[in-house]
Amino acid sequence: MTVDAISLAAKALDGLHMRQAALAYNLANLSTPGFQPVELDFEQSLRAAAAQGPAALEGLRFAFRLGKPLQAGDEPRQDLMLVDASNNAMHYAALADMTSRRLAIASAAIGGR
Repeated sequence: MTVDAISLAAKALDGLHMRQAALAYNLANLSTPGFQPVELDFEQSLRAAAAQGPAALEGLRFAFRLGKPLQAGDEPRQDLMLVDASNNAMHYAALADMTSRRLAIASAAIGGR
């Protein structure tokens, strides 16, 4: 059985939302001594679950991973982190819009308004 586009998009939105939370957390704690950033890479596990079918996709849970602790003298690039957050937000907005349009088409097809 194949995975439907709405379920896949919903999981992708979950992953993008969690990534935005990780980016915000990292930006907020950037100047904390000994800070250890969090990361979230969900795309590969999402692809694998989608290939296995609806049950695997439904059971998929994303998890944050601790990154490398910042050492004295490490100078994280706040500007690049903001670019990552902006790109992530753009992907989220585009996927949410596409999902909304698909739902509107489905609703119209079954007689909704």
